[in-house]
Amino acid sequence: MSRNNATFVDSQQLKFLKEMDKWLSNEPWQSEVELKIAMEVRNLITKIENKGYYYEDEAEFLNLMRSEYIEHKKKNKKKRL
Repeated sequence: MSRNNATFVDSQQLKFLKEMDKWLSNEPWQSEVELKIAMEVRNLITKIENKGYYYEDEAEFLNLMRSEYIEHKKKNKKKRL
């Protein structure tokens, strides 16, 4: 786990993290595993918000969840049309 490449978050990233955190808290997860992952990501988001930066390994983890979040948003937009 590399801890030497810290990236500071900007206001746009913070806004996105808040949106993703809200989604994670409101989503009706189907299994204990999904719920556990959602809680881990929410804890990580809180840590990043408090610190103001994140490390490369944390970014990789968040990017996986970010992909899920974006896919979810796309699916829900189609349902509303």
